Amino acid sequence: MIARLAIGLALAITVTSTAAIESTDWPPSPETLARMRELQSKIGDPAATKDEREGAKRDLERLMKIPGAPERKGPEAKKPARAAIEPFPSVAAPFEYKPLREPPPTARLEVVDDPPQPPAPPRKPVIDPATGRLIQPTSPGAAVDPRTGRILQEAPAGYIDPRTGRLIPK
Repeated sequence: MIARLAIGLALAITVTSTAAIESTDWPPSPETLARMRELQSKIGDPAATKDEREGAKRDLERLMKIPGAPERKGPEAKKPARAAIEPFPSVAAPFEYKPLREPPPTARLEVVDDPPQPPAPPRKPVIDPATGRLIQPTSPGAAVDPRTGRILQEAPAGYIDPRTGRLIPK
């Protein structure tokens, strides 16, 4: 078990040390170090103008990031701004509308007139056996009791008074 742990630790150290060796370009050459010191003194010089100090800061920053990079001066020193994405995709061609020669088949709906239905027979009045009065249906499913003025609900066998539950047969 200790041997496995030792092998794993040795592999981890080897992997990290090789990665560190590949990416190390520091310390920079003596010429680059001299240029860095010169730029630092220019930044701290009170006689230097603001533009000179800003230029020295940019050059020093570039040298600290990439010590072996060549100096860029003139109009090419600043990269032109560019969009994060291309405004128009260059891969796809624009869609061209072409009318179809013949429309595709669609569902058809034919309206067939039903034969005229005979009118519904008139509703006949119902006689309340308790009072002997006529109960006249007012609309489908309802009628009015003329004695009490209550609305009665229609049932298959007659009308029901919802308040009392009394059935008036047809």
